[in-house]
Amino acid sequence: MPSVGDILHVDLSRRSTVRRPVDGGIVGRVLLGRGLNSLTLLEKVSAQVGPLDPENPLLFTCGLLTGTQAPSAARVHVSARSPLTGLLGSSSVGGKVGPALRANGVQSVMVWGRARAPVYLLIAGGRAELRDASHLWGLEGPETVARLREELEDDGLVMFLIGPAGEHLLPLACIVTQRGHAAGRTGMGAVMGSKNLKAIVVKGAKEAAETSEEARAAVRRYLAKIKAAPNYADKAAHGTSSAVNLVNEMGMLASYNYERPRFKEAAAIDGTSMDPFVERLRACQRCPVHCKAELQLTSGPYAGLQAERPDFEPIVSWGSKSGLSDPEAIIYLHNLCDRFGIDSVSAGNAVAFAMELWEKGIVTAADTGGLELTWGDVDVMEALIRQMAAGEGFGELLGRGVREAARVIGRGAERYAYHVKGLELTAFDPRGASAAGLGYAVSNRGGDFTSVYARHEFSLTPEQAKALYGDERAADRTSPVGKAAMVKRSIVICAVLDAIGLCKIPALTLVNEFDLSSEAELVSAVAGLPVTPEGLFEIGERIMDIERLFNIRFGAATADDSLPEVFVREPLGEGPAAGNTVELETMIGEFYEAMGWSAEGVPTEDRLRELGLEEFVARG
Repeated sequence: MPSVGDILHVDLSRRSTVRRPVDGGIVGRVLLGRGLNSLTLLEKVSAQVGPLDPENPLLFTCGLLTGTQAPSAARVHVSARSPLTGLLGSSSVGGKVGPALRANGVQSVMVWGRARAPVYLLIAGGRAELRDASHLWGLEGPETVARLREELEDDGLVMFLIGPAGEHLLPLACIVTQRGHAAGRTGMGAVMGSKNLKAIVVKGAKEAAETSEEARAAVRRYLAKIKAAPNYADKAAHGTSSAVNLVNEMGMLASYNYERPRFKEAAAIDGTSMDPFVERLRACQRCPVHCKAELQLTSGPYAGLQAERPDFEPIVSWGSKSGLSDPEAIIYLHNLCDRFGIDSVSAGNAVAFAMELWEKGIVTAADTGGLELTWGDVDVMEALIRQMAAGEGFGELLGRGVREAARVIGRGAERYAYHVKGLELTAFDPRGASAAGLGYAVSNRGGDFTSVYARHEFSLTPEQAKALYGDERAADRTSPVGKAAMVKRSIVICAVLDAIGLCKIPALTLVNEFDLSSEAELVSAVAGLPVTPEGLFEIGERIMDIERLFNIRFGAATADDSLPEVFVREPLGEGPAAGNTVELETMIGEFYEAMGWSAEGVPTEDRLRELGLEEFVARG
């Protein structure tokens, strides 16, 4: 068995902590990270457990390679049953907390129960202790960090924490780190708040131990591939933030709540426009891609603001989707979400949804408490964020997510609530990218790109597409041909990357091999788990089926693998993809078949046995 840390079981109801070694058989079965989390949820969470019940565990698990010498291996996967979707809650987060946990000998923190009063968990010197957090409850993120660092006399502390949104159990609440990273999407902050857990604080981060020459050679080869990528310089300077212009040119940039596929002020909000504000680029531990940036705004209404540069999806959510063309205002709104612990992507979507309802006359000042929700009004957008954090007003309703807000509002609001399985869609209009559209529909956590990452439809030549997917048309992003196989490959590889703790920007945007050959080499050499690319792929398939079974347990059905009708019925009206819709029905059937699932999207008995999941054949 490879050298991994222990599982730290934290029972908040009993106020106890227990460390247990990882079961060696589990690592070969589902790796760690997302794989261990998903298997634990399927085994431990019955159909009677609600998302905010004490019996819903909140799981923080490092990937198999997290904290090792492997480049860009700093990820922690956070999972629970989601209060936003009711299905799988799942989020990957980078930064320094994962390596710090591994330095303390901790592979996973599994939180059970509910504390009687607010607490935080301190992990230091390999020991764990629950401490009173009553004095921290109600504080915003930066204030919490400052208070804990002062209290514990350590400016190097790293942590996961919630802000007021999590304390108010807002379904859009996320979990943030001490700076610049968040476990966003699916409402994991509300689960943490329901447990009265304010923070997980970790001391004692250190570099990975020395490894073999074989491991060092594998690391060097992977680093060389990252740095040799044609777009390395751009990603190392801008991360994903510089994708706004490109996607706009492709005619698939979600604008005005998907009313339009282009935003005329796209250049103004692209990440490159924020270069004058950059004070310092930052990276996760041992990552050569410095995709995070610390900003300083020096003039205008936000003069003096020290902030983090938003990534591509938050820029779109607060920018083009909401009709806002001021990059400094976008930076401010995104960082306000981080202060309060609100998922910036979903919150921006919810505000854009509300602005379209206002434009269409579906909501009025009588609904909004007097707020006039005109496109691009930054003062109104800020007011709604503050209402979300406080759990009050029209913002509180939006903070439940667009699906629930539309249900409450009625009057045809559902037509403009763009989500899959209750999770708001991200930055692409799927009519301009068929694999992205299929990925939105079939992702186990809902309308999402990050856990699917079907970049092949943007990067393959027709010859490569024919070799990989059997048809040159798979290289055409508007064509449905070959996209089921492409999404299967992508979605399974994403499950593997989340289980081993590697970031997708270096692995998929830069190295762009999509065959797990480099990842298998790293796992074998660095983690000491001999594995082939094919073996890793099978583990990814296993994780996907485990998650599918979990969602089925909580009522997910074929109808949930769908897209809002507008993307299927109404063609794009302009741009390179004009006239296109998502031909979803055919792609869905092909995807189910490729996954070995029934025509209803259920893993078959034969498939479960083939993947070594026999114990779930009868249980489901």
